[in-house]
Amino acid sequence: MGQELLCEVTVNFDRLSSALQVNLTDFKSDVERYINGNKWTTEDFGDEKIRCAISIVFQTGTEEGRYTAQVFVGSQRPYYIENDPTDKLSPIVRIIDDNWQFTYLPNQRMFQDDFQFDPLTDFLDFYAYLIIGLDMETYTELSGTNYFQKALNICSQGGASSFAAGWIQVSGSYSRFNIIDEIMNARYQPFRYSFHSYHFNGIDLVFTERIDGLNTMLREIEAIGELRKRQDPRSNLVKAFFDAKYQEIAEAFLPYPDRSVYQRLATADPSHQSTYQEYSARP
Repeated sequence: MGQELLCEVTVNFDRLSSALQVNLTDFKSDVERYINGNKWTTEDFGDEKIRCAISIVFQTGTEEGRYTAQVFVGSQRPYYIENDPTDKLSPIVRIIDDNWQFTYLPNQRMFQDDFQFDPLTDFLDFYAYLIIGLDMETYTELSGTNYFQKALNICSQGGASSFAAGWIQVSGSYSRFNIIDEIMNARYQPFRYSFHSYHFNGIDLVFTERIDGLNTMLREIEAIGELRKRQDPRSNLVKAFFDAKYQEIAEAFLPYPDRSVYQRLATADPSHQSTYQEYSARP
């Protein structure tokens, strides 16, 4: 069985000294090899790998090999016509993680270890499991649970380490713990059902049954917006959904017969209201 992820890694060292940049010569290839070379699940994905990207901007570094970085993590999956993937891609994950702290030395061996926390590889493990779990749930309800649990276990280990920042609960802002804790919390299970239906009964119908697909998307968008109001206006999970989807949503509803739909979208997702207003004025 082949590996599940096809990840493109980019790095930016501009803020680091030339000496530290030399120490990171192989970092990009090491990370890419680790993500794309590991087997993350027991599933057979065949040749259809999950397309993803990680962009790492180094902020600080020391001669001892301790670094901080800001990271963009993204993934996407195809729209489908029945069982056939199309060339059109739907963004699934678009997250900016501002607080990655880790160690890396030249020629450092990178390997998976479920029992010993490593701030470099476990960060990559966490997002691999998050990407895989969410991708799977676009096809089958609640099918990502095992992978979300693995990600939550990593958070528990990271929170107890000397690299705890980002792995613990943070009020009002993004953390790895916050988003995976919400996913695994029964209070947010309705999000997971809506997330599945948005994709499987929504975007995968828009090529063949456009209005039915859009009506399903609209129903689930409004359900997710209502869930945020009931549970937590600062929900990391709901914010991540709309940050990934707002452009897709705005474009998808251009052919919708009722232009007031954009006001409903803005009500469900007020943080991207300006985008919906812009699209509502388009012919």
